[in-house]
Amino acid sequence: MTTTPSDPSATPGPPWLVPPEHDASAASLAAHSRAIGDAMAGTARLWLGPFPPPAALPAGFEDTALVVPTSGSTGTAKAVALTRAALLASQDATAALLADDPAAAETGGHGFWLPLLPPTHIAGVQVIARAHRTAQTLGLDAPALPAPLPDLRGHFDSAAFLALAEPALAQAELAGLPAFTSLVPTQLTRIVTGATGADARARALLKRFAAVLVGGAATSREVLAKAMAQRIRVRTTYGSSETAGGCVYDRTALPGVKLHLQAPDAAGAGRLVIASPTLALGYLTADGGTDTTPFTEPRPGEPRRTFTTSDLAELDADGALTVLGRADDVINTGGRKVLPQDVERAIERSLMLQGLVRASIVVGVDDPDWGQRVEALVTLEGSAEPAEATALVRSALRTSEVPAHMIPKRVHVIGELPMLGIGKVDRDAARRLAAG
Repeated sequence: MTTTPSDPSATPGPPWLVPPEHDASAASLAAHSRAIGDAMAGTARLWLGPFPPPAALPAGFEDTALVVPTSGSTGTAKAVALTRAALLASQDATAALLADDPAAAETGGHGFWLPLLPPTHIAGVQVIARAHRTAQTLGLDAPALPAPLPDLRGHFDSAAFLALAEPALAQAELAGLPAFTSLVPTQLTRIVTGATGADARARALLKRFAAVLVGGAATSREVLAKAMAQRIRVRTTYGSSETAGGCVYDRTALPGVKLHLQAPDAAGAGRLVIASPTLALGYLTADGGTDTTPFTEPRPGEPRRTFTTSDLAELDADGALTVLGRADDVINTGGRKVLPQDVERAIERSLMLQGLVRASIVVGVDDPDWGQRVEALVTLEGSAEPAEATALVRSALRTSEVPAHMIPKRVHVIGELPMLGIGKVDRDAARRLAAG
């Protein structure tokens, strides 16, 4: 752990803590937990940004308590500056929601957290921060985390989950606290759909958690339906570093969070705008400056700042949110717009492709005739043949309700989908792969 040296020109207030690079070991997780606890207590600022912290914070950013990296679905890292007030608002709103479950009502939705995500992005940071908030709220001597903290090195599967979850649940029960955890969709999918004895035992343990938050990327309806049928208390989350993590749970905004759409089209889809007490101050830049482009200050009659996301969305009459995809990902082919997520969902749901295609990503590639052409990258199950997959994907979509202009003109078989952050597909890298 390093602390930035004192400097007469530095911003008054707590020092910066910069943990050593996270290596997924228990010791590394413990170092990050201590730093997160100091930031939660207001005795230090925590820097997890993609470049060194500034000696002095720019005007308007003096209350920064935590800086985390974000890259959306691109590879360009940004440093998101969050205040302690925003973090607390997020943690307390989440607890208020979780308190609706009788298993967590007595503690007001605060509880014991099993950290299974790296503490290098907001989702992993908030899991640990919520455990510190449990200690603050309930007057505990230590954060409500497993002792010792889990070692997250190695492959995540049901056997790894069993080894970590069983002692954590025992400690939570001993402390009289509801147990919570957070997973990315890939982790949940492995446990929910696995067919081994370890998978069955993992599911039995997972349903003992009072809530299992899943976010970081869209989770398939089929996986969610299986999890619910297995009585696993899955809570889907939507949010970003700019909103201090999930601010919409199960398609419903957390208390204090307001959603609206910017310039909705005739079908009711528009860019999602969020007003919330959990919003970041903006972005810090490597040259010592700031960027607040997607943030707007409150106007007369508006109580809070807003954040304009990169996501296209719909809101139904009850305010339930449906995220359609990123506005920048829309493919324009032959004068028609294609949301890649629509094609990906069609591939995922095709009965013809079950047991053949494990995962897919659809992208637009520059084309002199079409402007962009629709292409798909897929990973295969087991010993499926690439040549067979290429033909079957196009054939399967032709027999579905997918319009002809949305069917990929080319299908590329790859070993693994390119990923960035935690659980997010790297669409820029996928485009480069398809174009190459």
